[in-house]
Amino acid sequence: MINCYNTFDPLQEIILGDVDHSAIINCNPEQHDRLRHIFDKTKKELNEIENTFKKAGVIVHRPTLVGNEAIKTPYWNIKGTKIPLTPRDVILTLGKTVIETSSWQRERLFETYNYRDILLKCKSRWVSMPVPRHNYKDELTEEVPNVDPILEAPAILKYGKDLLVSSGGSHNAKGVEWIRINFPEYRIHQLDKPFEGHLDSHLTILKPGLLLTHHERSVLPDFFKDWDVVQVDPKHDREISGRQYLIDQKIQDDDFSNTVLAVNTLSLDTNTVMMYDVYKNNKHMLRQLDKHGIEVIFVKFTYAHFFNQGVTCITNDLARNTKGLLDYT
Repeated sequence: MINCYNTFDPLQEIILGDVDHSAIINCNPEQHDRLRHIFDKTKKELNEIENTFKKAGVIVHRPTLVGNEAIKTPYWNIKGTKIPLTPRDVILTLGKTVIETSSWQRERLFETYNYRDILLKCKSRWVSMPVPRHNYKDELTEEVPNVDPILEAPAILKYGKDLLVSSGGSHNAKGVEWIRINFPEYRIHQLDKPFEGHLDSHLTILKPGLLLTHHERSVLPDFFKDWDVVQVDPKHDREISGRQYLIDQKIQDDDFSNTVLAVNTLSLDTNTVMMYDVYKNNKHMLRQLDKHGIEVIFVKFTYAHFFNQGVTCITNDLARNTKGLLDYT
């Protein structure tokens, strides 16, 4: 049963992503061997993360891998699809409803098929956003064209009746309007820059009144003006991602050296968070968490910065032990 109104109530049930070799295409032998190593190690570590969740009493679901087939539509065709590593991006659990969202990325058009067997077992309200045609002349570069409703789920941060929406980059105005029309019981707060793209890389609500972020307090939305803030120094993260890029830039299309994944943590409850073990040395952040009574469970994901995915990205909350749609403000 889907039951998820926020990001901090006790976690009961979750989807954890997966990888396989079907995504290794169009590369030379050297790249192929390196990618196989990365994928094999990642799969092993994801299985270890699954065991960590289970030890914490969380029910874990894994995707059914449907392969990497080419996609052809009346408007375009591409050679392959995304691996189901990031269920957070294409599925939004909103209260007791699961929503298949619409990504701006063409290769993600059928990505939710990997999670179809899981969703069929949920026996909850299940809706899908309109399937985007992606019928603009060229593939997206920066702005999402306001043609069909587009909204990747991490553009939204849930806090009871309040939904915070990023300034752009992974959705368009029609996508936000679709949420507003179909879920009128929620209040929508559109944020300004620099809070663009996926909000879980900017802000994590650890509990009511406590925020984790790498942004200075002076630029935080007014919504959080009276909150306590656990401040993350982005320098530590950028050093890690920069080193990873130097190793794998020959097989990595994107330079993620400015990415800050430390904010992208997952709350198991208001006193426990999960983050990657690479942050064991981030003493300043850990002292602040300890000050607020928050214990950290560390898990290993060696190539997190290669894939540019935090703990929140590779998971999706299906159920938390919550009392329903609350007005925290």
